[in-house]
Amino acid sequence: MRMRVVGCVVMLAMVCGCKGKKIADADLYNVQAALTTGLPYPVLEWRAITTAVNRGREDGEGTAEATMDTLFGNDAAVAAARAGTAYPAGAVLGLVTWREREDPHWFGARIPGAVVSVDFVVVGATTVCREFAGEPLREVTNCGAKRAAEMEGMKAAWTP
Repeated sequence: MRMRVVGCVVMLAMVCGCKGKKIADADLYNVQAALTTGLPYPVLEWRAITTAVNRGREDGEGTAEATMDTLFGNDAAVAAARAGTAYPAGAVLGLVTWREREDPHWFGARIPGAVVSVDFVVVGATTVCREFAGEPLREVTNCGAKRAAEMEGMKAAWTP
């Protein structure tokens, strides 16, 4: 009986005395990849259409940084992309580009780092393309017809 009481007291002391280390939000969430507020559309609330990775290249002035992109779309854009049809009026695409960084939790893995830019294409009677870049993100230019065509030409990812 005395041994059980001592054992229970020891177990209770171990359970009550052992506090887990508080995990910071930065360890749970990739806060570096978060988008600032003030963008015209909630791009990270949309569904992903496709992704791309640019591992960097030698450009004569040093090596360009590796980046990763995700093309997101509102419901109309996602439906058209999955059906392989032209984007209808009202479709909005958002291309988010991040710098790559090493994943601190998984050896060899690469994850999004700081945001480089966010481009939006709004399909309508006239297609509008807007680019946001910098820290914090600000509208820098009308990205033009060429960039809009590149984004509209990205095919939806699919699995067999």
